This record gives sequence, structure tokens and C-alpha cells, in this order.
Amino acid sequence: MHLLIHVLFLLFVVLSSLYFIYIIIHLISWALLPVSKTDGAIIPETKITVVIAARNEEATISKCLESILKQDYPADLLQIIVVDDHSTDKTKEVAEKLLAESDKNYRCISNREKSHGKKTAISEAIKNSSGELIVITDADCTSPATWLSSIENEYRTSGAFMVCGPVQISNEKGLIGKFQSLELCGLSLLSGAGIKAGLPLLCNGANIAYTKKVFDDVEGFHGIDKNPSGDDILLMFKIHSRFPGKITYLKSRNAIVSTAAQNSLKDFILQRIRWASKGLYSKNKANSFVSLLVFGSNFISLPILIFVLIKMKFFPVVMGCFAAKFLADFLLLFFGTQFFRKKNLLIIFPIAEIITLLYMSWIGIVANFSSYKWKDRHYKRLA
Repeated sequence: MHLLIHVLFLLFVVLSSLYFIYIIIHLISWALLPVSKTDGAIIPETKITVVIAARNEEATISKCLESILKQDYPADLLQIIVVDDHSTDKTKEVAEKLLAESDKNYRCISNREKSHGKKTAISEAIKNSSGELIVITDADCTSPATWLSSIENEYRTSGAFMVCGPVQISNEKGLIGKFQSLELCGLSLLSGAGIKAGLPLLCNGANIAYTKKVFDDVEGFHGIDKNPSGDDILLMFKIHSRFPGKITYLKSRNAIVSTAAQNSLKDFILQRIRWASKGLYSKNKANSFVSLLVFGSNFISLPILIFVLIKMKFFPVVMGCFAAKFLADFLLLFFGTQFFRKKNLLIIFPIAEIITLLYMSWIGIVANFSSYKWKDRHYKRLA
């Protein structure tokens, strides 16, 4: 027991120190990432295809499409493709009716009979696309009128093959909704900071764009198609591996895509298990290291709080490590909420830290062994 306490103590100090350094480096990188500015005098030149893979989104797809139809992007340079992924409701009918009443170039297609999931739906859409730049969003998301013009401007000025954009939760309600919103502010910051540092580890499939050519060059989702999730991050890893330095982050409030929080704790947990499943099979060493760092720094905190009561001589150092972690998290969320103009969410920061410690520890274990349900489909853990 004496040896175990000392080993855990040493591990806790090391993980806490590495975590603090990781966050501070990313905060510096975020500060160095310039805010993207769209010059109103710039005339778009790129043909864009917006792809929306939808399954049972009858209640949300209208708002999503309405926001896309209101884009300030030239109609002759815009194509919209909705892919119905075997919905059991009227998702496709609602989408087709709304798009038919517009003046936009559109297609409403269905995923192939024996194909299921977002990856195959996106692949099917890209096969039917006419755009040079493929822009992906989700059917439960909305975007500002400047969204596409901001993406196109960043694409042309940066010379990147992939553009990752910010995502926020809107109309958050209750503690669980506010927690998700606060967490997403931090994740979006880490996404941009990592890309700026040349080590892209995070992006959000609700707001990404890449060229049709680079999708073909990396053979699309081939090799990452067994996992139902990862149409965003796992694809980003493939692009970065083949074309390092050709991914950029669009740090602009004009390009923030809004989504809704998960309504229940159960849905929240299932979503996080799905997210965690991406990292388990990414084969990206940096991603694996960071995942273990985040999981380890949270998981080991629980026994440390117990053991420190046994060995009070460790109390000052342990409290110092916790203080460093809390400071790093607070700074991360402070600057994240500053960008998204959601500083009011910081009021729940203390309880959010406790929730993070508990759920990160739980998800880190469960995701390795558990199956999960998403969009009325059951997914088993991959072998």
C-alpha cells in the first residue's frame, strides 16, 4: 500500500504537469491564430457543394436548410445535396419540398440500400457533387448568412485543402445544456490551437470543408470506414498525414455553426461514448497520447483524493497540482467563451470541473468495452 500511494502520487504529479503544459501551449497557439476577416470586396470564385447527411431529422432539417438558403453566396456557385440515410420519418420529403421552392441547385438523394451511416452518405453525396469545395454540416445545425463566404475566403487565401470551423451550442438550457455549451467552447479552442500548432487533433463534423480532390487523393473514408464515427477527425488525420500543413482553422464569428445540446444525460453519455470511439482506432500517436493524458489526469484524481487523506504529507503538493489543473481549465474556458461571447457560462465552472472529472473517468473506461445506440441504431465495439 505504501508503494502504491507513492507511485500514484508520482504519476499524478507527472500527468498534472503535462496537462498544464499542454493547455498553456494551446492557449499560446490560439492567441497566435489570427482572426479571419472576410473582405466584403472579395468576390467568391469557388463552386461549393454543401452536404447534409440526415437520418430522422424531420423536426430540424427545415431550419438547417433555411439558414443555408439565406447564405450571401452566389446561387450559381452553390449546390446543396441532402442525403437521406434510411430515415423512418419524413426527413427526405420535408427537405425536398423546401428546396424545390428555392432557386438553388440541389439534389435530394438516398444512401445506398446496403449502406448505412454518415460516412457512406457523405461519400454518396460527393460522387454526385459538382463543387470544387465540399462543405459538411449536420441536419440539426444552423449557420449565419456569412458562413459559406467566410469558408471560401479562408480556403482561397490560405491555400489549404481542408478548412475546420467553430461550432457552438445555442439556446442551452439547464445544467447539462450549459455544461455541454461550456465544454464545446473549450474543445473548439483546442481544435483551432492544435491546427495552428501543426498538430491537428480535433475538428467538428458540423462545420468542416475540404476539396473534392483531396477527398479522392486520400481515398475518402477507406481504411477508417469500420468505425461508424470519425467522418471528421479520422478523415482529418488522413489528410494531415498525406498533406501536412494543408489544414487551416477558420477563426471567425462569421462562420460559427450552431447546434443543439443533447436533451438528456443518457443522450449526452451516448454521444461522448461515440466521440471517444474515434480515438480508439485512430492509429494517431499524438491523439492517443493526448487522450490518455486527459483521461489519466482525471481518472487518477479520484484515488489521489482518498490517498492524500492517508498521507497528509502529500496534501500541499496534491492541492498545488489540482490548482494548476483548475487554472489551466479556467483559462481555456475563459478564452473559449470569450471568442463565442458566452462568458456567462463560467458561473458553472466549479461544478463543471467536478462533472468533467467524473464523466471523463467513466467514458474513458466504458468506451473501450461498451456498445452504444445512436440515431436508432446499435453499434458494437470494434474488435
